[in-house]
Amino acid sequence: MNAQDFLLEIRTEEIPAPALLPARMELARAAGEALSEAGLAPKAIESYATLRRLSLIARGIPESQEDRSAEVLGPPEASAFGKDGKPTKAAVGFAKAQKVDVADLVVVDSPRGRTVAARKTIPGRSAEDVLAEMVPKVVAGLTFPKTMRWGDGARALTFVRPVRGVVALYGGRVVPMTLYGVAAGDRTVGHRVLSDGDFAVTGPDDYLAKLRNAYVEPDAEARRIAILERARSLAGEVHGQIEAHADLAATLADLVEWPGLVRGSFAPEFLELPEEITVTVMRTHQKFLPLRGPAGLLPHFIAVMDNDADRKGFIAKGCEWVLNARLADARFFFEEDSRQSLEARLPELSRLTFQEKLGDYRLKTTRIQELSEAIAREIGRLELVEAARTAALLSKTDLVSHVVKEFTDLQGIVGGIYARRERRPDSVWKAVYDQYRPASGSEEPPREASGAVLSMADRFDSLAGLFRLGLVPTGSKDPYGLRRAALGIVSIAIGRNWRADWRPIIRRALSLYPAEVQVLDDDAVVEELGRFFSDRLRSLLERRGSSYDEISAVLNVGVWDFADTADRARALSDARRHMDFRSLILAFKRIRNIVGDEKPGPPSPELYREDAERALAADVLQAKQAIEAFTAAREYREAMETIASIAPSLDRFFVEVLVNCPEADLRRNRLALLASIQQEFTRLADFSEIVVEK
Repeated sequence: MNAQDFLLEIRTEEIPAPALLPARMELARAAGEALSEAGLAPKAIESYATLRRLSLIARGIPESQEDRSAEVLGPPEASAFGKDGKPTKAAVGFAKAQKVDVADLVVVDSPRGRTVAARKTIPGRSAEDVLAEMVPKVVAGLTFPKTMRWGDGARALTFVRPVRGVVALYGGRVVPMTLYGVAAGDRTVGHRVLSDGDFAVTGPDDYLAKLRNAYVEPDAEARRIAILERARSLAGEVHGQIEAHADLAATLADLVEWPGLVRGSFAPEFLELPEEITVTVMRTHQKFLPLRGPAGLLPHFIAVMDNDADRKGFIAKGCEWVLNARLADARFFFEEDSRQSLEARLPELSRLTFQEKLGDYRLKTTRIQELSEAIAREIGRLELVEAARTAALLSKTDLVSHVVKEFTDLQGIVGGIYARRERRPDSVWKAVYDQYRPASGSEEPPREASGAVLSMADRFDSLAGLFRLGLVPTGSKDPYGLRRAALGIVSIAIGRNWRADWRPIIRRALSLYPAEVQVLDDDAVVEELGRFFSDRLRSLLERRGSSYDEISAVLNVGVWDFADTADRARALSDARRHMDFRSLILAFKRIRNIVGDEKPGPPSPELYREDAERALAADVLQAKQAIEAFTAAREYREAMETIASIAPSLDRFFVEVLVNCPEADLRRNRLALLASIQQEFTRLADFSEIVVEK
């Protein structure tokens, strides 16, 4: 036991698995920040979570705060001392209040003028006192997607789940505090079935060891690894492999305190269902791991249980019964859906609301069709128009299917499956299937170009309509997933290298809504969306390795051609690594400072007086022609190299030429030369944003 270690455990009723990781991370962050602010920064901080407890371990907390000096201001010097220099009643009273001798008062300069002050040493508080006061505030500040209230009336308490026990120890001693009506102690409990009674703990290491002896694994990662290793073994017994989705494995680890696994089977006849449906029922709805063999999906699954063994096989049998029932429902819904074509479902979309003021999904389908064609034409891919319009027409019909009503995760996918069964071309059914891709920054984009067009059209429609209503995401709130929609558009455009100014598409999307459906005017929407897309671009370019100043440099020049912006950022990063850009960047910063916002017009060659300005003008003219050619060909690395080639001429110019000379016409002409350089070269990037290391 380390005398400077702190242990906190909050034992609760069962916490939903999705809340555990964010809660333990927030607990560690908030506690670490609070301790640091209090002058008690720990050497290390750890957090753990199971479905029945949140735990925090802070190691190496100082036993007390350091003493600190304080200077307390008192009355003005004129009031504190008489003309004879002796202290007045004001000075005596102030000294008494501050518990210092009046002879120890000093006079200092303050915002109030010459003022009397008391300098004193404030003893640091003990770590136990600080923890007793701080921890309840930190815990009360934790946020959860949903909380529970328990207790009566004004005495009701609110937390993620009712609190049943609290352990709070510093140096092996109980830290006196109360959390949600429960006083802290030194006793906890193990697994609710496998362990025997409660037990005392003396500190972090003792706590972790005794929990594991009591069939509780506090470390979520250890639980996840144990689940996957045992699952692979069970799968091998039936000549299969687990299909372990990363998010699912983490969720399974948070469903149990002591991970155990069972393997079960389902009726082989359900393998006749489309695999996507069978897997979704297992993975998403039942939290089972599907098994796959050489020939495809196997009629087996693996389920997690909060126990060490299923000795009588009841758990496996129960899982099998539930899964077979769910698959039977899925088969019934699938067969019912198969009786009707996708196009026959179109009228039903009129009864399904997209957004209260933006109409139903039948109207949205019409808008997406128009936008799909507009996008295909904007990128010069007329051969995509027919497939994109057909896919757009069918894209939302599965929302009124029985399968999607029951298994909402399958929207789009089910529509693609039904379109494939109707023998639609690959460019149509794959577009419908992939229309919601990418759902995240790591997900694969649509496979077909027609699918990429459809995905972008759907997102542009939502962004335009909802921004038009003023429903711009603020803070962490984004109920319509607009950040994800914009990021999807950006990533598709960059991934496909589709170069276009996307503002005409935004304006086309806005024009498809009725005039009365409007809070922001169209110009305001385009401006707001420009900032919104800029933030998404910044996020994506950061993930791709560009630095913040490089991103600012390219975003300042232009945002709306996403692929072009990404190319310029990549070229700037590459040039910065492989070329001597320092002198050029410094020169451009100097140009920006000299020229400012002035626009003096084109320079006049007959007013060049110095050899240095003639040489610079000649180099700029030659570089301009090369840069225009490289830029037209999107060869931005070569354009950057050409920019760098004028650095020596710029250096010489600033050494030999006085820009702000007395002669007005020469001064204006030299400013015009510099302004022309700034204008031409900032077509690629705003080089003044680049940070130059000292």
